[in-house]
Amino acid sequence: MEIIVTDERDERFVEMCSSFGCEVNDPQVVLLLNNFGKTVGCASFKVYDSESAEITTLFLNSYDNRERISYKLIRQLEKIAMDYEFKSIVVSFDSREDILIDVFEKLDYRFVDDLLMKKEFKILI
Repeated sequence: MEIIVTDERDERFVEMCSSFGCEVNDPQVVLLLNNFGKTVGCASFKVYDSESAEITTLFLNSYDNRERISYKLIRQLEKIAMDYEFKSIVVSFDSREDILIDVFEKLDYRFVDDLLMKKEFKILI
């Protein structure tokens, strides 16, 4: 599997978002996960505020290894956010029943309000 870093204008990203009924127009850092030339997943973030990035998409076409693939994409987004010198990353949900909440909790995200989770990056001095 290969991770490609791109942006919201990438046709593969636009096509995947459309297949999930989502349209993304804001400037984004986008990760595409390819397996044998086929896009099987994507994740993206945008600026949330001056210190935080917000994960805005996480879509997977594969049911195999779904949790492992999600971890891989989220971890890569976190690394890029740190490279951009963000101090934290957030993700919002439509309900507390979202199946991805468990994935984010395992990656040390914590609820800061009813539907918003946040992870503070630990900076080594």
